[in-house]
Formats: sequence, C-alpha cells, structure tokens
Amino acid sequence: MWTDTLLIDKKHHVNNKLKTTLFRDLVLEKFGDPTKGLLVGCGAEMGYTILDNLNATQVEDWDDMEDLKDWLIEEKGKEHDIKMVAFDVVGELIPMAEEKIIRMSTKETGKVCKSFNSAFGGYGEPRKRLLKLLKEYFSELKKAGIMPFAISHTKVKSIKEKGDDTEGYNTLTSDLSNDCEGIFGDIFDCVLTGCIDREVKDGKVTAEVRKLYFRGNGYIDAGCRFANDAVPEYIVFDKPNMAKDFIKVLEDGLKKSRTNKITDEEFKEKQRKEVIELDKQVEQIRENKELSIETKTEIIDKVK
Repeated sequence: MWTDTLLIDKKHHVNNKLKTTLFRDLVLEKFGDPTKGLLVGCGAEMGYTILDNLNATQVEDWDDMEDLKDWLIEEKGKEHDIKMVAFDVVGELIPMAEEKIIRMSTKETGKVCKSFNSAFGGYGEPRKRLLKLLKEYFSELKKAGIMPFAISHTKVKSIKEKGDDTEGYNTLTSDLSNDCEGIFGDIFDCVLTGCIDREVKDGKVTAEVRKLYFRGNGYIDAGCRFANDAVPEYIVFDKPNMAKDFIKVLEDGLKKSRTNKITDEEFKEKQRKEVIELDKQVEQIRENKELSIETKTEIIDKVK
C-alpha cells in the first residue's frame, strides 16, 4: 500500500501543518473519504477538536488501546474500512503502558506491585515487558493491513558515544526515551522530523521556513527504509495542503528503491494486489483468534 510513519514535530507550533492536519489531509488525498482514517488522541493530548473531516477518538489507558486494536482488526470490512490510524502523541502512551505492566505484574505474580520499576521483580524486566507491549501492538496493526501513523514531540538530546572523551553532540529527535524510540525505528518505515528554520536579525525573526526531513543531517534525526537518494533530504511546507507532495515523495521512494524499475501503472496494480493480500491476512488473523478462543474453552472444560 504505502509506508507507515513516525512523524516528529515541535510541540505547540502555531498552525499545526506538520502533524494532525497533515494526517487529515493525507487520508482525504489518498482515499477521498475521512472514514478511511482514524486519529487517536492519547491521554491528555487533544489537538484535533477544531478540525473538520476528521474521524477521531480518544484513549485514556492501555485497556482502551487493546479494545481499539481488537475492534480495528476484528471489524475491518464489517463495521469499518479504516486504512490508516494516527496516534497523537505516542509519548502519552508510555505511562499508560507502564500502568498496564504494573497490573500485569500483580496479576501474574500474585504480589501487589506499587511501582513500574518493581514490576516482575525489577532488574530491567519491567522495561523489557514495556518494549514488548509496544512492539506487539503496532506490529499487529501492520500485519492486519492498518498502517500506523504515530506523532511525537521533539527534544534536543545530547549524544555521547561510548568511550568518547569529548562533550558529544546535540541532535533534534523525539522526546521518547532511546529504547522506546528504537522500537518505533524498528517497526516503522519512515521516521520523519519537522522543524522551522528561522532567520533572525537584530533579535527579530525576519523569515522562517517549515521543513519536513526524510533524511538526517547530523543535527536533525530522521530516516527512511528507502534506497540512497530515493527521497530528498527534506521538503518545504509552503502550501496550505501538502498531502499530495508528501504522498508523491513516499511513493517515488518506494518505486526508486526497487531493483527492477516499474511504470506508474504497474506500481498502482502492485498496490491494488497488496491491499487484497492484506485483506486475506486479516481473515487469517480472525481465524487464529477464534481458534485460540475455542482451544482455551476446550482446556477449561477438561480442567472442570
């Protein structure tokens, strides 16, 4: 179909063109129907209330996330035909996941767990469980043919390589912890960073350019799973609606990364066949879930 994306943008930008609005415009440009996409507001983040033509919902804890995932997969092609789901912002999901790990620890060990770091006996085990929870969630959505689109805020981090005696260097990246950021880097095809380049003269901003980076440059942290030179370093957001330009960059990147070149018509046909194949995968996932429920019921009956 096309690629899943982690979009990193600076918090509280005036005119949020690089975040929620871009997702809304992508859904309309790609599918022509707002119900083909779903924006999931996470926790305290509710940056979508003033946008029209946007299918949206809100999650408050990890159980809501699990219920949403089950509904998206099990009811695909029945109650909905959602193709893309955006999570705004993924940083709000981390405390939800931590609370879920605490509840899991209490349930599985039979011991009351009062803090995340003490879950499952501590010593790094809570973190492993957290990362596994995140990875499985987004991987299952991808396998079901629902492309995740995650939004994060930015943070300037100081990076110092192991054994390096220098002060290190700064990079503009997401505000996620390094291990959580690594999970999204492993799962997602594109990790993009938006920023504003400003010209300042005599303490006043004289000009500014909004950019969305597809490739990192030493300070900006970004990257895609495309061949070298398949996508530009960045695109300039200089139009009210950048969805068409954004989609073209990604689809050109997909085509240019192929070892055998194909025409635009062949590429569209390939996309069509991939959609059919993904729908078959959803049916398989449903069958496996039903089989799992039947198996559990048989075991319970035998125990009784």
